[in-house]
Amino acid sequence: MAPAFVDIGFAMLHTLIEDRLLDILSETRRYIRETENQGSARAMAVYHEYIIIGAGPAGLQMGYFMEKDKVDYLILEGSNRPGNFFTTQPRHRTLISINKIHNPFPEKEYNMRHDWNSLLCDDDTLRFTKYTEELFPNADVLVRYLNDFAHKNNLNIIYQTYINNITKFQSAMSGEDRFKLTSKEGKEYECRVLLMATGSRKDLVPDIPGIELADTYSEHSINKDEYTGKSVAIIGGGNSAFEVANHLAANASVITLLGGRQVRFAWDSHFVGDLRAINNTVLDMYQLKSIHSYTAIHPTRIEKAENGMFEVEMYSPGLHWDPPIIARPSYRFDKLICCTGFGYVDLDIFSEKCKPATKDNGKFPVLKDNWETENVPNMFYIGTAMQSRDRKAASGFIHGFRYNIQTLYRLLREKYDDVLYPTMELERDAMAISDHIVNRVSVCASLYQQQNFLCDVVIVPEESDKKPINYEELPLDYVFSKEYFTNQTHLFITVLKYTFGRHGRFGEVATKWGVSPDLERPECQAFLRPSVSYYHKGKFIGEEYCSESLVLRFNVKNFEKINERHNFNRMANFINKHTNISPGVHYDASLCKSEEDYKALFVRLDDEQMKRLPSEYFEMTGDCKAAIMHLRKDPDVVEG
Repeated sequence: MAPAFVDIGFAMLHTLIEDRLLDILSETRRYIRETENQGSARAMAVYHEYIIIGAGPAGLQMGYFMEKDKVDYLILEGSNRPGNFFTTQPRHRTLISINKIHNPFPEKEYNMRHDWNSLLCDDDTLRFTKYTEELFPNADVLVRYLNDFAHKNNLNIIYQTYINNITKFQSAMSGEDRFKLTSKEGKEYECRVLLMATGSRKDLVPDIPGIELADTYSEHSINKDEYTGKSVAIIGGGNSAFEVANHLAANASVITLLGGRQVRFAWDSHFVGDLRAINNTVLDMYQLKSIHSYTAIHPTRIEKAENGMFEVEMYSPGLHWDPPIIARPSYRFDKLICCTGFGYVDLDIFSEKCKPATKDNGKFPVLKDNWETENVPNMFYIGTAMQSRDRKAASGFIHGFRYNIQTLYRLLREKYDDVLYPTMELERDAMAISDHIVNRVSVCASLYQQQNFLCDVVIVPEESDKKPINYEELPLDYVFSKEYFTNQTHLFITVLKYTFGRHGRFGEVATKWGVSPDLERPECQAFLRPSVSYYHKGKFIGEEYCSESLVLRFNVKNFEKINERHNFNRMANFINKHTNISPGVHYDASLCKSEEDYKALFVRLDDEQMKRLPSEYFEMTGDCKAAIMHLRKDPDVVEG
C-alpha cells in the first residue's frame, strides 16, 4: 500500500492538471466565440439579445451575471484589453477606492463593505484584496485584476471593436425594436437590449471664453519638472483638481485652485464623490499658510498674454463687503489646467432615433428608476453613469454600482426573460422577521454601500396562512413607483441612512460629533444605521431604527451590560405593533438588562448639574440634540 502522502501528491497533481485543462478549454471556447462572431460580422449583422458596450468594471460585472446564467449576450470593447480606462486614469495612478483587508468580523459579505474594488463573483480568488495590501492601491493593480476577472470567467468579449454609430430600427421578422451598432471597421451588431457601460467619455469643460487654451485633466503633463518654480492655476474644486494640485505641490511656486464654490468634503456629505482626505494636502497647506490656496472665485475669460502667460479674468461677489461689491480681478499664471470632471454620454455616436436625453450640461444621461434611459426604451446605462440617479451614496464607484448592476440584472431577467425577481419567504412571526432584518443589515454590503438608495422590502400578507415575502436590494424610488408595492396593506422598507440633518447647526456634519450618541433613542442618533419604515397602502405610518454601532454591526452589543437583544426586540415590537402578526406578544427592548446595569454605565444629571450645563445646550432646539464635544469640556458638569 502506498504511503498516504503519495495519495495526497497524486490528488494534488490531478487537481492541477484538471485546473489547467479547464483553463485551456475556457480559452479555446472564448477564441472560437470571438472568431465566429468576427467572421459572421463580415457577412451580416451579429445578433444577441443583450449587447454591452464597454469591458470596464461595469461591463465585466454585468457580463459575469449573464455568463453565469448562460444568457445570450456580447461585450464589445474598443481597446485590446478589459479595464483600459485605468491604464491612464487616474493620471497620478493612486485610486481613491479603499482596499481594507483586516476587519473585526469574518463574513465575506461584511468584509466586502471595506473592499471597494472587487466585482461580485463566486470565485474567492477574484477578490481584489488578494492582489495588494495597499489601502489606496495603484491603478495598475486594478487593470491586472480586471484582466484576470474577464479571462477566468470566460466572458464573451470582442476586443478592438469601437462602436461609432448606434441607431434603432424595427425588425421585419419579429416586429420588435432593435438596436443596430456599427463599428469603426464597418462591422454590424444587433440587439434587443443595449447596455452602455462606457464609463467616463471625455473631460467636461466649462463654457468660458478661451477655455481651449487650458490643458485638461486627461491630457496635462504629469512631469513635475515642467511646473518647477511656476505659478499654476487649476480650474475645479473636486477630487481631480486637488489630485493634480497635490502632485505639483512640492514643485510649483504658487498653486491657485479656482473652485467657484465652497469645498464639499466627503467626511461631511458622506458622498464618496466629494473631496476625499487623501486628496486635500493643498488645502491643509493653505490653512497652515504655505502659499498654495483655494478660492471660490469664478474664471470668466482666458487669454494668452504677450509673455506667454495665461491671463485669467475672474468674477468674485463681495456680498460681505460694506457696501456689497462685485470684484472682477485679473491674474496671470504660467500654467493653466482645467479639472472640472467628466461627461458620461457621447451623443455623437447616436442617431437621432435613439439619442438619450442628458442633464447637467450633458454630463449625465437622464435615467428612470431602473436605469433605463428616459426617452429610449430598452437602453440602459450601467457603471459610473448610474450616479445620474444617486449623488448621495456610491453609485459612481465600483463598490456601489456593482450592487446596482446585480439588481438591474435581476430586473432585466424579469422584464425580458420572464424570470421572476428572486424573493424568499420568512416565518410569520414578528421576531422571526426582526431577526432576519437585524442580522442582514449587520452583514450585508449592498445596503451599506448604497445607503438610502437600495432597500430591502418585506410584505406581510393579511391572510394568516400566507408567509411574509422578502425582496432584497431594490432601488427605493423603484419600489415607490410600483403599484404592486404601494398597494400592499403591510409593507416594511429597510435602508441604512444618516440623519445628521435633523440636529440643526450643532450637529449638521459628522466632524462636529465626538461623544456617544443617545443610545436610548436611536431616532435621535445621526451616524449610519438601519431604518425600517412601515407603509400602509402607500402611506407612510412610522419608522424604527437600530442603535448605532462603531463597527456597523447591529446584532452584537456595543459594550458590556448592554442588552444584546435591544435592537431585535425594538424591531419586533415595531413590526408587531403595525401587523399584530404575533398577538399579545411584547419584548423587553430596554437598553440594559437591568436598572443596576444601567446605573453602572450611565449617570443621569440632577437639577443642580443641569444648571451648570454650557449655554450651547440650551440653544439647541427640537427633540434631538447633537453629541458635540464642547458639552463635556467642563468636568464639573457631572462631578459637581
